[in-house]
Amino acid sequence: MLDEPILKKGIRHISRADKVMKRAISLVGPCSIQIDNNGFRMLIRSVVGQQLSVAAARTIWNRFVSLNGGRRFTPGKMLAFDRSALRSIGLSAAKAHAVQSIARSLTKGEVKLRRLRAMDDDAAIMELTRLRGIGPWTAHMYLMFSLGRPDVFPSGDLGIVNAITELYGLSTRPDKEKLENVASAWKPYRTIGSWYCWQALDLVRDGKYL
Repeated sequence: MLDEPILKKGIRHISRADKVMKRAISLVGPCSIQIDNNGFRMLIRSVVGQQLSVAAARTIWNRFVSLNGGRRFTPGKMLAFDRSALRSIGLSAAKAHAVQSIARSLTKGEVKLRRLRAMDDDAAIMELTRLRGIGPWTAHMYLMFSLGRPDVFPSGDLGIVNAITELYGLSTRPDKEKLENVASAWKPYRTIGSWYCWQALDLVRDGKYL
């Protein structure tokens, strides 16, 4: 998880700065952002989840873990998979190609994930997007859930768009500028605000956001 002091400061700050999010926080409860320190595994999982619902991404990821024989993912093992095996668990041809391309680039040292920890957010995103199949959304997920950066806002995430539309009672889907304006109140803890958006959206869909 993110460090407890950061979580507490972030929740307190967001609650004071944004009344809508204060209500979301009270309904969702404690924040538990899980960090995966295995950077390669986190990258692969993010690629798997691109443009999928949470449920669909979880199903394919569980198949991936079974195919892999456990949660210890390495670039070498990824390159050893036959492409048809990757397709058989539900990966598209593009994603199957992407995960092996990422593994190949890391094996060659073209991108070194351990160096990302010393980079600021913008530099880390620029480095990650050098990898085939990695766009801004996947880079944002990596910064949030592998590097544990506290102030990342994935404005291109459909769940974030839907959550802000619902929670703020907007009549039309917000554009990027509107989303950024809403999230600006959460700085420097936009990762925490984003997590609460996802959780609150689940409550809305389940009819529990009362």
